[in-house]
Amino acid sequence: GLTHPQDFFGLYDETTIAGSYRQLGTYHVAVLDDHDMSSRPRKERFAAHGDSLPHRYEQVAHAVGMMLTMPGVPSIYYGTEQALDGGEDYHDYGIEPDHAFIDRYIRECMFGGQFGAFGTEGCHFFNPTHPTYLRIAAIARIRNRPDSIGKALRRGHHYLRQTSYCDRPFSIPPAGELIAWAQILYTTEVLMVLNTQGVEPRGAFVTVDRSLHPAGSTLTLLYRSDWSDDQLRQPPQAETLPVQDYQGRAAVRVDLPPAGMVILSQCSNSMF
Repeated sequence: GLTHPQDFFGLYDETTIAGSYRQLGTYHVAVLDDHDMSSRPRKERFAAHGDSLPHRYEQVAHAVGMMLTMPGVPSIYYGTEQALDGGEDYHDYGIEPDHAFIDRYIRECMFGGQFGAFGTEGCHFFNPTHPTYLRIAAIARIRNRPDSIGKALRRGHHYLRQTSYCDRPFSIPPAGELIAWAQILYTTEVLMVLNTQGVEPRGAFVTVDRSLHPAGSTLTLLYRSDWSDDQLRQPPQAETLPVQDYQGRAAVRVDLPPAGMVILSQCSNSMF
């Protein structure tokens, strides 16, 4: 929530060559963590320095959730689903003066093996009940659906959605507010809304396609990050949000906890 969302979503601008390739998604691999950390100046996981953050598990899950719900091929580096937080700051220069083999701090041992950085040797960290794991798994199941909803996430066209908060005109919001995007394939729209504010709740009206969702219709919640563990595994079938006419637009009102996320779509099991 510290950077304007357009800095990220602008990477999918179809008026640029790189953006048009990312929109196609066929050859674009999205990576959050990796052992090379080729896109970062320091070798550290996304969750590094997160011990004091109250919603770090949700933040990690939804960073991956963005990759799972946008054009491209998502790649999940092992341990991200457990919110492992290794980084080169663990290096003790008093013991080893050289800045060498720093990648070992992001190669934590997962399954109790002989190799592990900073005390992870012999420890078993894989936990399918971890809060981050449960949320990533729930979003991945939606992406993998064989129906039009899953196909829209995998093959649909990406649209950044304008929002209105505090009765302001619709626009792309600044840092720290709800950001929304959609994947549309034929007549199916899947809407994602993320609270980029990590410590406070946020709410807003979110634009939807009026031709697909006229005022008075409903959108079904496919995922909500503050569901219980059982609900994340077996999502409720009847939770909906009404589509309203707001400021002359078709919109849904979404309220989310800190770092929260929802995924919505019309209820459909149709196949293409």
